Amino acid sequence: MFIKINIVNFLKKHIKKLFITTLIVSIIFTISNCYSSLCITFIITTISVMILYFLRKNDILKIVIQSYKELKQVSWPSYKDAISVTIIIIIVTIIMSLIIWGLDTLLINIISFITKLKI
Repeated sequence: MFIKINIVNFLKKHIKKLFITTLIVSIIFTISNCYSSLCITFIITTISVMILYFLRKNDILKIVIQSYKELKQVSWPSYKDAISVTIIIIIVTIIMSLIIWGLDTLLINIISFITKLKI
């Protein structure tokens, strides 16, 4: 099982750091309306640094080791299975898109016909 963090103790310990970081991120987010992608990058970086700062090095190492063990247990599909599933998904997506397009066109024609009658 992954790291168990007691949220209350965590917040009590680091409430000032969390508040200051949230305040800085909010100010930058408010100021940089025209630089939204830069702001989002900054927010993601800040959150990542906060997570790495609050977790201990041993805990991070445990997470990496457990993730590696979990990846070893995954049963990956073969190349043939992956291609066949991908083709099925593409076909179903095309069929559903055509159905939605047809219904949309039908509903537009019905609504335009009804609105012409009520003039």
